[in-house]
Amino acid sequence: MTNQTSIDFKSVSNGATIPITIAITVVLGLFLQFFALPRMDPREPPLLKPTIPLIGHIIGMFRYQADYHLILRRKTHQPIATLPMLTGKMYAVWDPVLLASGLRNKHLSTSPSIKTITQPLMHVSNDFHEYLNGPDGDALIDRIMLHAIPSAFKPSAVQKMNEAALIHIAADLSALAAATGNDDVEIPNVWMWIRSLITSVTAKAVYGKEDPFSKDPGMEQALWDLESDMLKLTLDVFPSVIAPAGNRGRALLTKMLTPFYSAKHDTDPSASDFVRNRAAEQRSKGVSDEDLAKVEMLLPFAALTNTVPTLFWFWSFIVSRPELAAQLRDEIETNLIAKRHGNVVTLRAGSAAVEERCPLLWSCYRETLRMTIHQVSTRTVMQDTTISDGRGNSYLLKEGMAIQMSIGVGHAMQEYWGSDVAEFKADRFLNLPDAKTDDGGPGSARAIKAAYQPFGGGMHLCPGRNFAVAEMMSVVTTMLLGFDVSPLGRSDWKLPVKSNGSLIDAVTKPAGNGKGFGIRVRRRPGWEGVSWNYEL
Repeated sequence: MTNQTSIDFKSVSNGATIPITIAITVVLGLFLQFFALPRMDPREPPLLKPTIPLIGHIIGMFRYQADYHLILRRKTHQPIATLPMLTGKMYAVWDPVLLASGLRNKHLSTSPSIKTITQPLMHVSNDFHEYLNGPDGDALIDRIMLHAIPSAFKPSAVQKMNEAALIHIAADLSALAAATGNDDVEIPNVWMWIRSLITSVTAKAVYGKEDPFSKDPGMEQALWDLESDMLKLTLDVFPSVIAPAGNRGRALLTKMLTPFYSAKHDTDPSASDFVRNRAAEQRSKGVSDEDLAKVEMLLPFAALTNTVPTLFWFWSFIVSRPELAAQLRDEIETNLIAKRHGNVVTLRAGSAAVEERCPLLWSCYRETLRMTIHQVSTRTVMQDTTISDGRGNSYLLKEGMAIQMSIGVGHAMQEYWGSDVAEFKADRFLNLPDAKTDDGGPGSARAIKAAYQPFGGGMHLCPGRNFAVAEMMSVVTTMLLGFDVSPLGRSDWKLPVKSNGSLIDAVTKPAGNGKGFGIRVRRRPGWEGVSWNYEL
């Protein structure tokens, strides 16, 4: 006789099977929740467990993109967190002061991310891929980021690009004025109109007289198709199936840019230093023209994909508020007309002139950036380091971990901006007191100074911001002075809703490409025969 007890599962009743199944599920859930979590140092940011173990945060990132950070911040009210993902982890920074500390930290680098996406996104040759991931790859990236790009945006270089762009903006807006005559002109989709205008004039300013965008009108759509599908293309899994438009756009951009670089048009005097310097750095390392074209197909994104949505919202926020538009029209007419000879009006479009002479317009611009920038800066921790909030709290970041720092979250935090944080407030940045003497409460100069970081920071502070400002100001001031604008197809203004903020760009776009938001344009009385010029 034996004391061994055996269980005959065949004899277990259906009623007993249910509790056993529940028990197994509970045990498995406990295992996933507690034993599959990453190892943590107590000095690291607090762990934020997902609702769905292992993959919950991954699903959230793919579903909500940059907006996922705002969702987590509002749910937890934490300044920083560690997000477990599969068997690893990622840091997420939301507090603006911690974010500023992270942006300045030299041990947080974008180089690993650049290396990771180069092959799947750009389809460069194996030789270039091996070089970029070899011992000299970091040096090339650093030369481009720390030398080629900053030197391309020194004041004289920016002025050259601005002058070229403003010539074409003047021609296009003067042509719009001539087309209206005494009649209305309908622009059925403001987003598409602004997108086409800025893409065209910026490409001419950046690439010079051999601008490849002017040689094939399909390149504009190709660029924006690639931009919308970029995250899918980085997966490099059946790109023609999961991202057909972006895949076609990538092919056309490569096809059109290859002859530009093969013919060395980047060295033409009319090309910008932005194009010339980047190409020169890569050629000095033996990069082929074919690989150069593939890598540089992302160059237009730096010049276009943030300017276009910023200008769209800047203009739309103003024009949809008739009283504000009237105030700004008076401010511009009084302070930004440099000269008027007959029917030729020259407007000041440089950032310094606008900031000094038109404080309400400048406040509207800054408020637009606050309302629309959702940028998430993704970097890799190159060695153990810490970031601090200046209030005695420091957090350890471990070598090899990814970190995402959300600029957009700081722009939407009520504790910094006040209860009207979700509203466009045209005068929010007017008459702010000295940040050193105010109380630091919501909406104060001190709070705004801490939370407002539209252009990033550290070595990745946006270098082209002054170039973009002149383009945007020239369009907004001209449209306000020269035209009466009304909504198309309705009696009142209704702006399009915003799309989810993408993880790969910085400024939120209108959902559905702004479909349904159109305008009717007519020359303003007294400005019927005017054509436009600009000065910086």
